[in-house]
Amino acid sequence: MANTRKGSPTLTPPDLSTSSDLDVPGTSSPTAVSDAQLAALVAGSTPLAGPTLMPPTAAAGAAEAITGTWRSNVKIDALWTIDEPRNAWVHVVGLGWRKIYNGRDGAFQALTTLASQARQTNRPVNFREEADGMIYEIYLW
Repeated sequence: MANTRKGSPTLTPPDLSTSSDLDVPGTSSPTAVSDAQLAALVAGSTPLAGPTLMPPTAAAGAAEAITGTWRSNVKIDALWTIDEPRNAWVHVVGLGWRKIYNGRDGAFQALTTLASQARQTNRPVNFREEADGMIYEIYLW
């Protein structure tokens, strides 16, 4: 006698036997979105309330140097994540997409939270970007 259960699935999952370098977790990146499309997506969703004290100004480091580069007084206007371990990107106005440092869970969570708060409140941030293009520090005032 065949052993069948009532209510068991009738569909099978898609064939995932094909593999490429793009299937490796943590290697996806956001698709290109024009500035106009991005502005339309975030229009009206950012509250205007926030702190009144501005951060002290700091000189930005040399652009594209081998050491870390500080970007001062920039705004984050979008975030992108995917269902992969520690894979999140921020869109910085005037600079484009930057990946958030993904070396440790605690650091990743803190940086993602700060970036999200900056985007939500439309506040400027200072951040340190290394030669690998990832953001390692964020200061939000």
